[in-house]
Amino acid sequence: MHRKSKFWSCIKKNTDFYDLTREQQIDALINGGVYVCYNSASSSSSSSKLIVKDNVLYLPDLSIKKKPSEDLLDEFYDYVLDISQSDIDTHFYLFFKNFNDSVFGMEFLEQKKVARELFIEIYDSVDVKGIDFLKKEFSKNGIENLKEYNRFLKLKSVRKAKCSALATDDSLISFLGGNEAYFKSSEFLEHNNFLSMLDFEKQLKVLISLNDRYQFTEDVVFSKLGKLKDRYKKYQNTFSSFDVFRFTNNFIEELNENKPSNIDSLHQALLELNLIQAKKESFINYLNTEHNTPTTKLRNYARDVNRSHDFRVLKIKEQLKELIS
Repeated sequence: MHRKSKFWSCIKKNTDFYDLTREQQIDALINGGVYVCYNSASSSSSSSKLIVKDNVLYLPDLSIKKKPSEDLLDEFYDYVLDISQSDIDTHFYLFFKNFNDSVFGMEFLEQKKVARELFIEIYDSVDVKGIDFLKKEFSKNGIENLKEYNRFLKLKSVRKAKCSALATDDSLISFLGGNEAYFKSSEFLEHNNFLSMLDFEKQLKVLISLNDRYQFTEDVVFSKLGKLKDRYKKYQNTFSSFDVFRFTNNFIEELNENKPSNIDSLHQALLELNLIQAKKESFINYLNTEHNTPTTKLRNYARDVNRSHDFRVLKIKEQLKELIS
């Protein structure tokens, strides 16, 4: 796996985990924070409705369900994508070899017309028809309009559904146990859920690339900016705004030397401008999770104790003030 793994092979083979019943295994995963519990309304039609009687609202019967955590699902799907990348890339190469030949010599607008027709054809072939979210808007003239949600948000919903179908307890426990043989087996690779996911990801990569080249619509999900906005959702309580989060991310990504010292200065600048949560733990968690920095503490210096640090803090604060002004 390319990215640092939290869950892969976290269940060791020499434990008694595999001697447990499936229900006991799931309970053990809940205790370890790998699975989570949530309340769900009963599926019974008579008990799943809200009832008002004598001006009292009666809630439906709730039962406790168990499911994998979002972090586990994300890492699991990243792993499946990783082992499928060769097939996805082959399809991508063959598609654009044919496409580039077909639009050779055309003006850009002519190319865009051909690409748009292909985009719509491929998009319609992906199972998005059941995701018809429309949003109501009013024009400056007060006229009501119904506009469709961003198409890449719909594709994100399809990907989530593919992941849910693929992430059976068997597959997830094999992933948690680091069972590479399972993911190379016909049981997994020939299963309809895997084949459906693979076909979707092949088409998705083409759609993302066509849109990036010809800009049919804003990619709010799979572009660099879209991915960053998605990551920001985890840290909305740490950073004061998305712009501050993006500045912090770019600042750290561009560091080539003296990384710990520069991060200390960045943290102090953010603190002095009240742009991050005061608790250091939340920022340390962000650093370790998003940038794989083995950070355990952040240093703060009194003024004039470390002149180099003071200079960096001043410079960063100037950039941040310009950002938020």
